[in-house]
Amino acid sequence: MGRKLVTLRRIASERLPSAFREGFRERFCERFCETGGRKRAFTRAARMASIRSAVAVRRGGGEGASVTYAGVLDGGTLNLQVRLPSRAGHAPVRAVRLVAGRGHRRWRGDLDLDGDLAGGAIRLSEDGGPLSRLGTGLWRTRIELTLADGSGLEVPLLGPVEDVLPAGPTVAAPLCPRTGTVYTVDAGLTGHVTISASRPAPQAHVTGVIADWDRVVVEGRLGGTVRTVGAEVLMRRLEGSRLEGSRLEGRGGREACHRLPVTTDGELFRFEVPGGSLAGAETTWVFEFVSPRTGTLKVGRSLDDFRHPHRVVHHERRPVAASERSLLYVRPGYSPAGRLQLSCSHSEDLP
Repeated sequence: MGRKLVTLRRIASERLPSAFREGFRERFCERFCETGGRKRAFTRAARMASIRSAVAVRRGGGEGASVTYAGVLDGGTLNLQVRLPSRAGHAPVRAVRLVAGRGHRRWRGDLDLDGDLAGGAIRLSEDGGPLSRLGTGLWRTRIELTLADGSGLEVPLLGPVEDVLPAGPTVAAPLCPRTGTVYTVDAGLTGHVTISASRPAPQAHVTGVIADWDRVVVEGRLGGTVRTVGAEVLMRRLEGSRLEGSRLEGRGGREACHRLPVTTDGELFRFEVPGGSLAGAETTWVFEFVSPRTGTLKVGRSLDDFRHPHRVVHHERRPVAASERSLLYVRPGYSPAGRLQLSCSHSEDLP
């Protein structure tokens, strides 16, 4: 065992770049060594992690490919650019592919080659993509090189992966607009890049609100796993309601509720709000998608990548007939948390 450990240390000193090895140890100690008495144990763990990383590089046939940029945009597209290792003594590189694996399953995607750089945009959630084959969990990545002489070679994909996007109107880790899955790219303590896909939570996402003459039509898409058998929509109003944050409060404490039928077609849903159920001035209505087997879901903008739905998505105030001789104005909107709300005002009697 001692002889094997010496061999591993020799591999680490020969094959792992010294700058990467020393920088890794410094980051590891700064992050975890809070007391001087524990520094020796953590330094030893960092040294063994460096050795394991060096062994992985050695098995890959040389230095690893380094990430220059990696990020998930629009919730489901991996944007990746890597710098290829120097191939002194080897044939030129003809093609580059990203290899993602989980367990015994593998997925490969082509990258565009430009000198010593390779990159591309890969849809993670499309049919035939990594999600359909690997599922949720932690995906380990490597770079597969095809050389000009026809031979192939795999090298590890090394970080670090830094967040280069400044804080702005979009969220840091948006949900996939198709499935609700959250994808994150990170490099572990050994420097190997991984892609994490979390299991999507059930969502009732609104895609459109149409104010017709005598009704309001709401269309949307379900995210995650939602059982639609026996589903319905609850429409709630509180007397003297006012919206504070994302919580609807009522002065009188009495709650008005209507049950609305909902139609579903796969992941799509649609329900109609009759104008007669909106009767009453200065009221605010909110909606819940209720499934006996899934539970209660708030209807709203949940799969968007912007931080403030109530500031971004706007609808015009439209007249809706509450009855044959009564007219009110409805303005669809959203709370700061993205929950759909219908605000009614200025009820008028028609001659």
